[in-house]
Amino acid sequence: MTSQSLPKIYLIAGATRGIGLALVDDIAKKDPTAIIYAGGRNISASPQLAEVAARYPGRVEIVKYIAGDAETNNAIAKTIREAHGRVDTVIANAGINNYGAPIHEYPAEQFKEHFAVNTLGPIVLFQSVYTLLQASSSPRFVPVTSMGGSIKLLENVPKNICIAGYSTSKTALNWVTRKIHFENEWLVAFPICPGSVSTDMGNDFVKNYTGGQLSVSWQSPDVAAGMVVDIITASTREKDGGEYHNVEGGRYPW
Repeated sequence: MTSQSLPKIYLIAGATRGIGLALVDDIAKKDPTAIIYAGGRNISASPQLAEVAARYPGRVEIVKYIAGDAETNNAIAKTIREAHGRVDTVIANAGINNYGAPIHEYPAEQFKEHFAVNTLGPIVLFQSVYTLLQASSSPRFVPVTSMGGSIKLLENVPKNICIAGYSTSKTALNWVTRKIHFENEWLVAFPICPGSVSTDMGNDFVKNYTGGQLSVSWQSPDVAAGMVVDIITASTREKDGGEYHNVEGGRYPW
């Protein structure tokens, strides 16, 4: 078989709910031959992911994924290597945003937790799948980031939105992804922000840490995931590599 006729192999980290779950479903709908490895920490607690896998038998494989944990990341890579010898697209979606406070009150442990999941998580994932991406004829590594990681746009963030741990971990993730782009000339790598999405994480943060006083236009996970998938599918190194993407097709300032 030629590389064009081989099925695309995807790995979605953080796929048990929200945007990650919608990414799995959207890819499976749009690419009828795609094989998708859907990773999550609490996979047994996600009947929604099990339902998606049941709709696409033999095409959606549920795997245990723990952000930043080399053992589970390497186990996923081993499973994919034995079955396919490569992975074509890796989307590092797993993330947390579960604490808000001004920096003078923000616990160091919360910074560490956010960096462990949001920054080190994609780094460890990339290290685990590196040789699998090298074996692909069209390798893509795309972490899901946030507009909150932009240093330039910080001046526009209301003072009551105190997301230091989340935002700084996403700023670091952006840097890492751009560095990956420059270090690997064979790879398409870029961070993408899905926009303001109505997910459990986003809704809980607004309720618990902004007093509900965050005025944004929310979109559904299905809509956001569809836009993300379309951008990734059409991406090239020359056009998109190392850029800070939003789902409208534009770029955010770093």
